Amino acid sequence: MKKLLKAALLTISTLFVLVGLTSAQAPQCEPKDYACKVDAYSKRITANGTDGEAYYGRGTAYEELKEYDRAIADYTKYIATNPTNKEYLADGYFGRGNCYKYLGSFAKALADYNLAVQLFPSANIFINRGNYYMSQKEYAKAIADYDQALALNKNEAEAYYNRAKVYSAQKLYAKAVADLDVYLGLNKSNIPFLADGYQNRALAYRDLGRLTQALADINSAIGLDASLASRFTARATIYRAMRKTALAAADDATAESLKK
Repeated sequence: MKKLLKAALLTISTLFVLVGLTSAQAPQCEPKDYACKVDAYSKRITANGTDGEAYYGRGTAYEELKEYDRAIADYTKYIATNPTNKEYLADGYFGRGNCYKYLGSFAKALADYNLAVQLFPSANIFINRGNYYMSQKEYAKAIADYDQALALNKNEAEAYYNRAKVYSAQKLYAKAVADLDVYLGLNKSNIPFLADGYQNRALAYRDLGRLTQALADINSAIGLDASLASRFTARATIYRAMRKTALAAADDATAESLKK
């Protein structure tokens, strides 16, 4: 999902699974051994240069290895095979769009997301396009895409989280809290996401002036994971708002120690 711990966004890089691949066709590699997958798919491509599934599989492996130019080349070859299944073709545009985004080619990323969503509207594509719009501060478009994602799947936690980020950017803190309430409910067993949800809801409560609730949430976040400096920095801001300057100073010191 998301890497919310990257630039405070859940950006997570979500890949579609090409369901047309059977276990017999997939390479015999460990799930995260992407170098092995590149090698296996390369052998398939050498044997058959028109093997679209192999180009798609190698593209996803290159993407995981952050070799985005190579991934783009493979996704492009996969798209050129023009799969008759619109969902599969959308997967190719979606994957290539993600790689363009990582390389900072935002116009190309958006063009591919638009093609993907026209071919096969899915929550994943709407979320990623919404993330693009959020990065460009096109907040109305971002919210519209998160709304579309949730219309397709009401349990898409990432859509609630990122929509809350947009609401906070617009100073619509009550709406942000409402989305984070749902997000927390969907992540009760996922400690990193749960902790991050509490942290972000704490900040929204703080900006609403609901300091007691803000402090309770940031304490919950720290209780779950006290390894992030940003958690103590956030609590320091809440303590300052409560005029507890000594406690704020102590948290600032802890944050600085965690940055070293």
